[in-house]
Amino acid sequence: MTEYIERSPIEAGFSEVFRTRVAPRLSELEAQRQAILAVAKRHAAMALAGGAALGLLFVLFGAGANGLAGLLVGFGVPLAFGAVAAFLLWKRQADRWSGAAAQTVMPVVCDFLGDLSYDRDAHKGFPLERMQKLGVIRSFTRSWIGDRLEGTYRDTAFEVVEAKLFSDKSQSSSNADNDTSDRSSKTLFKGLLLRIGVPDPIPTRILIARDFGMGNKLTEMFGGTSGRGMPKVETGHAEFERHFEAYSADPQVARDVLAPEFLAGLVRLAKKEGGRRGAEGLEAGFHDDSFFMALKRDADFIKLSRLTTPADKIEEDLHGVFEDIATARRIIDRLHGDHPEP
Repeated sequence: MTEYIERSPIEAGFSEVFRTRVAPRLSELEAQRQAILAVAKRHAAMALAGGAALGLLFVLFGAGANGLAGLLVGFGVPLAFGAVAAFLLWKRQADRWSGAAAQTVMPVVCDFLGDLSYDRDAHKGFPLERMQKLGVIRSFTRSWIGDRLEGTYRDTAFEVVEAKLFSDKSQSSSNADNDTSDRSSKTLFKGLLLRIGVPDPIPTRILIARDFGMGNKLTEMFGGTSGRGMPKVETGHAEFERHFEAYSADPQVARDVLAPEFLAGLVRLAKKEGGRRGAEGLEAGFHDDSFFMALKRDADFIKLSRLTTPADKIEEDLHGVFEDIATARRIIDRLHGDHPEP
C-alpha cells in the first residue's frame, strides 16, 4: 500500500507525507515483523510443548491412579500453565513489534503536526505524586505509564500519558500448621492522565471530584492528606454540581477560577470525552501552573500494529493514532471555550 486516505481534519496533508516518508519503509518493517512473529510462534510453541510434556509425566507417574479426574487434572493443570506462559511470551514479542512500528512511524506523525513529541516508554515520567496529593487520582501501590505525548497546542503546553494504577495487598496467615500469604491486586484506574499548562499560576489547590453522594461526605470527614481534606466549594452551578463537587484550600480563589462558563464547558467536555462513562469518567484539579485531568478509558492509546497484521495494513492504526492526538487537542479546545465535535 502506498496511498493514505485522509479521514479527519487533523490528517489533512498527511497522505503526501505518508507516500514519501512511511511507504518506502513498509517493506523493511514487514521483514522485521516477520522475524519477530517467528520468534513469538517458536516461544509460544515451546511453552505449550513444555506444559504438555510435564502433564504427560504427571499422568504416567501417578496422576492416572486417581481415575479420569486425576488424568484431567494431572495433564490439564500443567498444560494451562504452559498456555499462560505462551500468552506472556507472545505478548512480549507483540510489544516488541509495536515498539518497532512506533519508532518508525511516530516521529513522522510528530514532525507533520509540529510542536509534538512521543515517547512510548514515557522515560520522562508523569507527576503522579502531585495528582495523588491533589486528589485527582487515588492512592496506589503500583503504576504503569506509557505512550507519552508532549507538546504545545494553541500556545498551551500539555502532556498526556496512558496510565494504569493498581492497589496491591498482601494477607498473611501464620500458625504452627499453616503459613500462607495471599496477594491481591485491584485496578484503580485505566485511561489517560493529562497535564495542561495554565496562563497564570493558581495560588491554591482546587480539586474537581466526582459526586459520590454520601461517599463524598465520608471522604470529607476522613480525607487526611487527599484533596477532599480541603473545604468544599459551593459553585452555585446546578449542572456542574449534578456531576461533580469542588474542594479547595482557598474557596474564594476557587470560586474566581471556577467561573460559570468554565464549569459549563467542563461538564460538556466530560460528557463528550468520557466515552460510555460520560461525566463519571473524569476528575480534575488545579495545582500551581497546571490543570490536571484523569479521564477513564477502556481502549488502548496510540495503538500501533498488531503482530499478526502485515505492515502494509498500518493505515487503520494510523487513523486511530490521529484520533487519539485529536482527543488531546479537543480537550484543550474545550478548555478554551470551543467545543468541536469528535
